Amino acid sequence: MSARRAEIEAKRAKLAELRRAREERARKMQGGAGSSSAASPSTSGAPPSLDELLASLLPPSASASSAVESRPLEASATAPPISEAKADEPASVPPAPAPAPAPAPVPERILYSKEVQTDPLSEPEPPLPVPEIEAEPSPSEPEVLGPPEQPPAVPVSDDFTDFVQAKSMIMERILDEPYDVLTDYTRVPMDRDEGAPASIQLVRTFYNDTWLATRSVTDLDWSAQHPELVVAAYNRKRVLAQEGDHDGLVAVWNMHVRERPEFVFSAPTDVVSVLASPFHPRLIVGGTYSGQVLLWDTRHRDVPVQRTPLAFAAHGTTTHAAPVYSLRMIGSVHAHQLVSASMDGVVCTWSLDMLARPQESLVLTNPLHPRSAEVRVTCLDMAPRDTSRFLVATDEGNIFTAQRFDRAGVQAGLDTSRVYVGHSAPVTRLECHPARARGEAVPHGLGDLFLTTSMDWTSALWRMDAAPTTTSASSTYHYPHANPRIATSQRTNPLAFRSGPHPTWTAMAPLVRFENQHDYVMDARWHPQHPAVFAQVDASGQLDVYHMAHSLDRPLLTVATPSARALNRVAWDRRGTRPEHGTAVARHLATGGVDGHVHVYEVAESHVTPRGEADWVAMAQALQQTPP
Repeated sequence: MSARRAEIEAKRAKLAELRRAREERARKMQGGAGSSSAASPSTSGAPPSLDELLASLLPPSASASSAVESRPLEASATAPPISEAKADEPASVPPAPAPAPAPAPVPERILYSKEVQTDPLSEPEPPLPVPEIEAEPSPSEPEVLGPPEQPPAVPVSDDFTDFVQAKSMIMERILDEPYDVLTDYTRVPMDRDEGAPASIQLVRTFYNDTWLATRSVTDLDWSAQHPELVVAAYNRKRVLAQEGDHDGLVAVWNMHVRERPEFVFSAPTDVVSVLASPFHPRLIVGGTYSGQVLLWDTRHRDVPVQRTPLAFAAHGTTTHAAPVYSLRMIGSVHAHQLVSASMDGVVCTWSLDMLARPQESLVLTNPLHPRSAEVRVTCLDMAPRDTSRFLVATDEGNIFTAQRFDRAGVQAGLDTSRVYVGHSAPVTRLECHPARARGEAVPHGLGDLFLTTSMDWTSALWRMDAAPTTTSASSTYHYPHANPRIATSQRTNPLAFRSGPHPTWTAMAPLVRFENQHDYVMDARWHPQHPAVFAQVDASGQLDVYHMAHSLDRPLLTVATPSARALNRVAWDRRGTRPEHGTAVARHLATGGVDGHVHVYEVAESHVTPRGEADWVAMAQALQQTPP
């Protein structure tokens, strides 16, 4: 309605303007009619008009009447058509009327405007004008567009990036802290069933698809200084799509941050073993598939701060030329060393202050082996409270003791007089009992226990100084091995059986064999505090927790991972291993498998809380009841 009202007002204004213009022309014509009629005969040379001729011929009365009668005719003859007058009204001026001898008096003209007030019409509003869509430019004339405007780049320093990374990690820890804000402290809880709480439950799963897709977990360890940190080693990606996929990784996960790791360290090749230094909370050691030992520092970037030389660049020094599957730290806070072993039988001792050259190198050989004297070490562990003596397991299934230094009557190297025979496949883990290393009072005969797992689907418990089962090789057995085909093999290497008498060896049998597994047993770890508890994982994705004071035949707890994929490693946390931990007990178990996921389980406190001497007595009784 507003648009229509504006249109009507515009038309009214235009009509009023035309009316004023017409009145102004009429006034001009009336004012100049007398002067123009008197001056026209003398000033212009035009012929006389019809009225003038009649006035000159007729008497005054007749001329007046004829003038009155002829005026309308003349006006009608000389007036233009109505349509033409309206068309030419704004631009043309009508001709002046014929002069009269006596101008008639002009009556006074009164002008007024008349309006009628009416109710507004309820007409629909006219539609808004639709903007015309411009035609798209033809292909022959492409529109040239300039480059898009880019926002000005804001310079970001490394300090700012580190600050954002650190503070965002703190916020994630705070947000991830579980707390029930709806707890009612005034309500008396109802009696619960004692068996309701789960004995073992999954509490965390660590995985990041960006870094860990198609990677496998190769080793696990927990930090002793910060019990909430778990360190995981990964191999390279199986699908090599980018440049960084060729590198191995070490990720440090925090129990209070689920989405991303605290630190990510890179390596030039697969990382097959990892160790969180128990004496330096910021140092992490890793063994690689190429034979290098790498050292990372959490205060630096993701690259190693130190690394051992490769075998071809060692300049005459014996170093690792095969995968380093075992790393151990010995000593104290003020004087400690790193011991590493590789598949080529080389055992090296390093100082963390300088990894460019090993302090000691020892090449292990086995002259008794019927095929090769080379010892392919799969795992190593140091004897409790005697760092000059260590145990090595091989890929053939045998376990040997070895000496780091020459002693009276004993040379440094492999001790072939005692062979622990019990596995017929590669040994995947060897770990000594931690009680003697902690300085606890251990009953006689139980302080030198060690545990092994193998790909023959079994795990075994051994005693280092147990009584021998067989002595000296008979005419049938030429080599100590659990597999009769290898033990009775007639193939001999040049070093095995010379013309002299056969060297004697003593076969050591395990105390207990755990045969309740359904696939390769990949790893086993003792509980840090409880003397009778250990955990193991197998290639079927199953985690078993054994309590030897309860049963030696069946595991106490059994759980399968959510993905049911093969598990490679298992590790207990380090709570309770240091004085500042107080009376805390290790309850968390970390497992890692071929799918790259790290699952953390929580074991019920009643199963892992030590009872002191009562646990040792119960375990000793269970071992004595085991049939030979």
